[in-house]
Amino acid sequence: MGPEFEKPVPPLTQRVSRFILDQALAGSYQNGRHLTEADLASRLGISRTPVRAALRFLHERAVLAHLPNRGYTLAADREALGLARRDMPEDEEKTLYYRLLRDRLAGTLPTRVNELELAQTYGVRRPLLRSVLTTMLQDGVLRGRHYQRWEFTETLDSVESERESYRFRLTVECAALREPGFRIDRDRLLACRDRQRALISHAPRYTWMDFFEANAELHELLASASGNRFILDAVRQQNRLRRMSDLSDYPLVSAAALRKSSEEHLQILDAVEANDLPAAEQRMRAHLSRASDLLERRVIGALNEREST
Repeated sequence: MGPEFEKPVPPLTQRVSRFILDQALAGSYQNGRHLTEADLASRLGISRTPVRAALRFLHERAVLAHLPNRGYTLAADREALGLARRDMPEDEEKTLYYRLLRDRLAGTLPTRVNELELAQTYGVRRPLLRSVLTTMLQDGVLRGRHYQRWEFTETLDSVESERESYRFRLTVECAALREPGFRIDRDRLLACRDRQRALISHAPRYTWMDFFEANAELHELLASASGNRFILDAVRQQNRLRRMSDLSDYPLVSAAALRKSSEEHLQILDAVEANDLPAAEQRMRAHLSRASDLLERRVIGALNEREST
């Protein structure tokens, strides 16, 4: 049995703690890894206060070691990490977040929603709902209209929009690797590579959200390395658009196909690390083209299935 939580853990402290544990379990953070408030706050886009609380929280549970003037380091083995992760309270915000996404994609929720009606329909506390809606707003999934009224942004809700998305990404993401100011952060590259390797080794253990977030992380890392803010904004927007549409696709994708995608990601990273950007661009083009071809095969399969019924 892991430690019981004597008092409620603030949502942001939970979020940072889960992030650290998930990164460690995925192999991105090795035992002895030095964890800093500045790095974690930057990665998660939050202030240092909840990060500091999370580091103390995990230190109290023997996941992290602390030395004066040296900060925190990862000190738990894999079994202890797994126990600590299972003992974390349920992530209510993330559960509600994806429930709303699924219902919107299924057409259960209209484009425009009322906050009070949502709270009543889903039986959730208003502060929790407001926090989730605010996160959706920050992620570009929602737009704020008037007080207590929200509007979902567009998504890739048709085959043609998905086709257009792949053509756009082929143009933008390949161009990112040709930018004159392209420069990769080696620590982020290594962490990204470790995460992709973990997905290959333990594909059945991960959820579609793990694959989506790892995939988005890699593509945004390369866009960020381009040094072109407009390319980065475009790739982030594509990831936001794909979040809802991919939700319906991942359950249909085999573990072998997900491993193949991660293997292609590693090939791209290897070329980038070797500073062979022409090869990286070639591999990125092949990667996105293969994903586009899978979309077309899925469409043809659906058409054939309809014709046979």
